[in-house]
Amino acid sequence: MFNLFKKIKQADPIVYLLTAFLLIWSVINIYSASYHEYSNLYIKQIVFVSIAFFIITFLPFLIEYRKFGYISFYLYLISIILLILVKFFGVSILGAKRWINLGFFQLQPSEVAKFSMIIFSAYFISNTKLPLSFKDFLKIMGLSAIPFMLIYSQPDLGSAILVVLPVLVMVFLAKFNIKYIIGFVLTGIILSPFIWTHLKDYQKNRIIAFLNPESDPKGTAYHIIQSKIAIGSGMLTGKGYLQGSQSKYYFLPEQHTDFIYATIGEEWGFVVSFLILTVYFILSLRIFYIGMKINELFGKFLCYGIASIIGFQAFINIAMNVGMAPVVGVPLPFLSYGGTALIMFSLMIMMVLNIEYINKKEGFRFHSQDALNY
Repeated sequence: MFNLFKKIKQADPIVYLLTAFLLIWSVINIYSASYHEYSNLYIKQIVFVSIAFFIITFLPFLIEYRKFGYISFYLYLISIILLILVKFFGVSILGAKRWINLGFFQLQPSEVAKFSMIIFSAYFISNTKLPLSFKDFLKIMGLSAIPFMLIYSQPDLGSAILVVLPVLVMVFLAKFNIKYIIGFVLTGIILSPFIWTHLKDYQKNRIIAFLNPESDPKGTAYHIIQSKIAIGSGMLTGKGYLQGSQSKYYFLPEQHTDFIYATIGEEWGFVVSFLILTVYFILSLRIFYIGMKINELFGKFLCYGIASIIGFQAFINIAMNVGMAPVVGVPLPFLSYGGTALIMFSLMIMMVLNIEYINKKEGFRFHSQDALNY
């Protein structure tokens, strides 16, 4: 036990403390966002946060990240099976079938798929000759397309996109030919009219509401308008803890999940809202920097994938809250209510801390200016 505490002191302090700050902050704000509507939601969040603290505090020194690489394909298969099971046994909430009821807990397989896809992609790239060939690119994108389509059909376009985005970042950093990436993006642009015709009606309406909120202020644009009102009314220092009128009088929907950032903006104001944004930026940048510093490829690409999904998901959620992106139902990492997402993101942080610890111990670190010379 003494040796374990010695190891804990060697954890990366920036990653650990920023994550701990977000976890504690989640309990404080979920209580404010939910106590008037759900009496025990914050208690459940305390349980999830306690599990998360155990994961990021002790597991980085008890489990080696390379073992996840050896079983990465099986983790990928398990996530696919869970996504298929949702189709048959899933629980529908607000018209979306995204959860499996385990009795004591509602599992959201799309969150499992995000984590497993990062592990599988990092292991695939680290065991492939670099720079990545076009054939290998097609393989990894084809395997990414399976969870993408299964999640999209739930329907959950936001989570489906977030399964693929970290993979594209890792592919780019694997020195894949930039011409192919440009071609891939251009193909997506060319196919956009076809993609538009296959979107669900509510997805089309959300995009229209984002572009022109005044077109349907009491319907599809209601979420965006109320969120912007809540954040704007908080001004510089906020209305005060538990004093948010938009949230307490039920104007702001999903205030403990997708719109937790609007609740924070209303009660704590611009200063704290900007602090939260800064925390996510530094956390993502620090994880990316850890990836740059190490020489072992699996750990390197794991860090790249984890940094990108935390950064992208935080950005999309916050942009959605302030009206800079369509409403896509993406929770804010560590802050939004939700057990599966919180545990999965905590496992990602556990992996980062373990990668830092193992590679420091084994002497695989090197100067950051040589970071991408692999």
